[in-house]
Amino acid sequence: MIEILVSAVIVGVVGTSAFYFLSSQSAMGTRGNDVLKGVSLGKLKMDSLKVVSYSELTSGTDTVSERYIRSWHVGVIRDAMGLPNGRKSLELTVYWPLTGEQMISFSSIKSDDKFKEGEE
Repeated sequence: MIEILVSAVIVGVVGTSAFYFLSSQSAMGTRGNDVLKGVSLGKLKMDSLKVVSYSELTSGTDTVSERYIRSWHVGVIRDAMGLPNGRKSLELTVYWPLTGEQMISFSSIKSDDKFKEGEE
């Protein structure tokens, strides 16, 4: 009887450990999927911003799949004298607050075609 009781306790401890390990692996897999989807959504939006004409490029925000929030800021880059130099900075952040305050950021620069080097 004691042997059965001891073996039941050992099986319980091993089973609990295995369950804990598998549940933590599942949570890490979900987090990895969230990051991968956030990166993908950020890249798609950054690519779409790069093809917008320079003069129509503006800041904004949107929500994707009711889970991811994309927010982008467009700023005019100025030279040492404070004059616009034909470039805009793009700062994009993707948030997914449902699984914790997580985010990923992107940045790039868009140039105005009329300021290309060598053209007058």
